[in-house]
Amino acid sequence: MRPASLTEEQWALLEQYRFLKGIPSGSGGTEASGLLFDEGKMVRYLEDRFALMGSSELKTAGSLFMKRYAFVAALGMLAATCWNRKLNLSPGNLVLVDYVNDNGLWLPRIHLKDPSVWEFTSPAEKDEFIHSLFSGHLDKMVGVLKRSVKLPDLILWENVAVYLFWIYENEAFTSERDQKQHDFAQLLSDENSRWFGEYKKNPLKEYYTEKVKVEGVDDEIRVRKTCCYSYRLENGEQFRCKTCPQTCKVKRTVCESN
Repeated sequence: MRPASLTEEQWALLEQYRFLKGIPSGSGGTEASGLLFDEGKMVRYLEDRFALMGSSELKTAGSLFMKRYAFVAALGMLAATCWNRKLNLSPGNLVLVDYVNDNGLWLPRIHLKDPSVWEFTSPAEKDEFIHSLFSGHLDKMVGVLKRSVKLPDLILWENVAVYLFWIYENEAFTSERDQKQHDFAQLLSDENSRWFGEYKKNPLKEYYTEKVKVEGVDDEIRVRKTCCYSYRLENGEQFRCKTCPQTCKVKRTVCESN
């Protein structure tokens, strides 16, 4: 790899999805590395944010946290695939800062203490980055949530998968089409299950199902296999995913029977 940079437009896109350069001002923020291996710290972190999240249940808070944290994987792969760039996404480089938007959604910002950027110069370098991103980082976060709040890893990995699929299927994220298709296929391949941890099968692959037409939704959607519990937040019906299996499967049944 060699030192590189991102354009102002590229940084602006990352910031749109709450990736910010530099150490946050003031004393606020939680280092991701402090949560990664400590179940007690994870529980306290979630409990301290019940009010911000609109939840009083650890499982609901844990699932919401993973949905927000999934952007580490999604934006890391966006930079790698679309820009051939490596961001420093090691847990020790990430600081989470609480933020609630105008709609009442808890959307923590993720600060990159070291905003250095590197250019991949070989497929092996990208392979190493992906392995470190998932096996060395995301899988560890899945593990601590599974142990601390007893969430099934099926829910946690699907929370990651939906945003990765969004990156690769969104035409707004420009890239050479062949490169996007290649990288996406590699992410879904069982041959690369080692990228994600101690798995015999790729933990993302089973969620990549055919999109279907659902009553009340204009575009075809990929219905989730698991529920992320967003409906259990305070005023949760307004936050229920449009791909929620609890509602989509009922609606599909109604449509198909007519």
